[in-house]
Amino acid sequence: MIALPSIAFGGFSGSAKGVTARQVGGRSILSLKCYPTGYATAAQLVRRGALSKISKAYKNLSPEEMMAWENLAEHTAGSSVFGQKAKLSAHNLFVRLNTNRAYCGEGELLSTPPASLVAIPAVDFTDFCISENCVMFIGVPDPEGELKLVAKMSDGQSSGVSNAWGKTVIISPDKVPDWGEIDLTDAFKAVLGHSPINGQKYFVELYWIDPVTGFTGVPVQVSWICQDGSAHTGRAMAKRTTFKNSDIVDDDQKFITDLDVEFAQGSTIITGDIKYDATKHNVQEGLCHITKEAYDRIGSNFCSFMLGRSNANAGYMPHFFRTYAYKMGSEYRFVCAKGGGLWDKIGEVFGTSLTFEFVN
Repeated sequence: MIALPSIAFGGFSGSAKGVTARQVGGRSILSLKCYPTGYATAAQLVRRGALSKISKAYKNLSPEEMMAWENLAEHTAGSSVFGQKAKLSAHNLFVRLNTNRAYCGEGELLSTPPASLVAIPAVDFTDFCISENCVMFIGVPDPEGELKLVAKMSDGQSSGVSNAWGKTVIISPDKVPDWGEIDLTDAFKAVLGHSPINGQKYFVELYWIDPVTGFTGVPVQVSWICQDGSAHTGRAMAKRTTFKNSDIVDDDQKFITDLDVEFAQGSTIITGDIKYDATKHNVQEGLCHITKEAYDRIGSNFCSFMLGRSNANAGYMPHFFRTYAYKMGSEYRFVCAKGGGLWDKIGEVFGTSLTFEFVN
């Protein structure tokens, strides 16, 4: 923002285009309107858009409701439920909790406050990595209740910068641990427009938020210079290999209708949740073509064995499937072929496989 000297004169007030006039000490002060610099994430825009509406809504509360907010505000004085030790007014508490809820997608305002303060734990983790290919925190335990994790990160700073917390922006408002991992790789790139850059320093804040009440935990802050290897063990981290619906090529050879498969890093374990519908095909398998990019994530053909069953209309008959991916000419296929059990053309393949092998 560029600041210009104000011009003082009498007898004028109001706004016109980019100029605002206000009365100060019997004079009108004329100045340029101020606009925020930088950019805002989608989550921040939601909070800004809701702020004015929620602030005005407080005036429409009944005296009894306002008194309830005042009583709760008295108990928040000196506590760290918002990551800071400061006394909050009833109005500020109302606005803060409801904007937090709006930010989590909750549409209805809390006219009456939560019955009591909600103790939100700090985010815990065992290791993390900020590299050009991976932004990830591991060893994150599942919190009690339906808490969501909020992640804020700065863009790259000089390695000598010691404090850039004021430059962090929300990159993900609603993460939950997945196999104990919080993967921020795609979220960082989506918000900041690029991957982390080696040698630059990044500042990260993590905290839990309760969408029901709007209470948040104390932010955990870490900073790290982008490099290969994790912060504590130095080992390389990578996104888990997956097959998703977005990897399916939509064509006539699409017997698989829902594809969700993951491979555990550093092990020979595969877990899957696959649905198939082969009613239009004279086969005993679920099949779909996948993209070359999806096939290349594996690096070779693979074969595994998983359990499955028919749908409810066929009485959940159990099946046994050979699950694999392979290349045929210029095509790449993902297949669940029946290996045993009573066959029905609509069903699902699911669970974790303990027998898994790559086929070169």
